Amino acid sequence: MMDQSIISKPTILLYTTQHISEDVLKPLLYGIEEEDLPVVIESHSGTHIALADLASRNSALSVGIGVDDQAIVLTYKNIPAHQFIYRLSGYSQYPDSLRTLGVNAARLVKGNPFVSDKRLEVAF
Repeated sequence: MMDQSIISKPTILLYTTQHISEDVLKPLLYGIEEEDLPVVIESHSGTHIALADLASRNSALSVGIGVDDQAIVLTYKNIPAHQFIYRLSGYSQYPDSLRTLGVNAARLVKGNPFVSDKRLEVAF
């Protein structure tokens, strides 16, 4: 019988720069969890845009989230690297919007309609 632990489940990848507190990201994680999708957090170097792009390309689900000190961004593998689906600057001040971003990340995977939030900036 195969060892189940080595089969990796498709997950949303969340790439953060160092020194990003997981406490600050809790609303985001709750939002993803609410939609019953797994998320994996890894620390990398780069800008929020570069991190999200890398995460989306490494995720089996093609959905990536990147976070640095300035902003958090949600993207999808098939859109240009400099674009994004949603960005939230100064995210630590907006836990509700952060939660919505998490919900929308999961809904992007599922193909469900997004929850709107006027604080979430769109690229196109």
